[in-house]
Amino acid sequence: MDFYSLLGVSRDASPEEIKKAFREKAKKYHPDLNPEKADYFKQLTHAYDVLIDPEKRRRYDLTLKKLEKKELSSIIGDLLSDFLGFHTKPVKGEDLKLKLKITVEEGYRGAVKEVRYKRKVNCPSCNGEGKTENSYLTYCNKCGGKGRIKKAFIEIPCLSCFGRGVEIKNPCPRCRGIGRVKKTEIKKVKIPAGITEGEVIILKGMGNDGINRGEAGDLIIKPSFKKGKYILKKLDVYTEVRINGEKLKDSRLIAVKDIEGNTLLLPAENTGRPVRYRIKNRGYRDRSGRRGDFVVRIVPV
Repeated sequence: MDFYSLLGVSRDASPEEIKKAFREKAKKYHPDLNPEKADYFKQLTHAYDVLIDPEKRRRYDLTLKKLEKKELSSIIGDLLSDFLGFHTKPVKGEDLKLKLKITVEEGYRGAVKEVRYKRKVNCPSCNGEGKTENSYLTYCNKCGGKGRIKKAFIEIPCLSCFGRGVEIKNPCPRCRGIGRVKKTEIKKVKIPAGITEGEVIILKGMGNDGINRGEAGDLIIKPSFKKGKYILKKLDVYTEVRINGEKLKDSRLIAVKDIEGNTLLLPAENTGRPVRYRIKNRGYRDRSGRRGDFVVRIVPV
């Protein structure tokens, strides 16, 4: 317990500041006024008795520094364990990210796509424990079963037992004592109609399984549009129609299908050069209902 925090003073507070802080809190939390705060008042009184006495305060400050140094050592050790991937507590599995190419038509109408990917799952042979009925545990000789060894002023995870404190003899032959194995998954993914560039689809619990019974991570799918008959730029849909120049001379109208499959009749302009038409509000529609234009480029060949 930090007596300074309890009284609400800084660690370099003067005796007068400590007295003032104690008097203010004593008035507020005295048992005569707040019977339910009797235990808290005892803590305040004890903190005051220690900090107001110069020798008691000196010994307390030394103890506090030692405790904080030990806590810092533990924090650094925990961070290092996470960095190296050594865990003894349940840890959530890693999220996996997957890119998925779709056509503009699939994004517009919505679709169901099949994806194949690899993820780490709990070993089915040992149920993620890393050991079988033929395995047995022994204390790690290097760390003496603590899972950590002391280096300089910090404790780091033991590299011999991966921070577990124990070693598995005759580990599971399938996962070699790790507890997870790689598995190829095949999943059907629903692409919502109107999905746009940058949106993601999240499949909960379909990432890597957790460590030490931790929950599984997620599969994060990021669709992107591939070039095909239609090309998407923001919400505008672009397409190109190539037509024989001689045929273009004899034509008055050109039939073009938009992204919904509707046939649009555009005037045939026999200029010998590409002509572009922009049809308002016939392009891509996102999930909020906003819609772009349909841009057709007629190219004589």
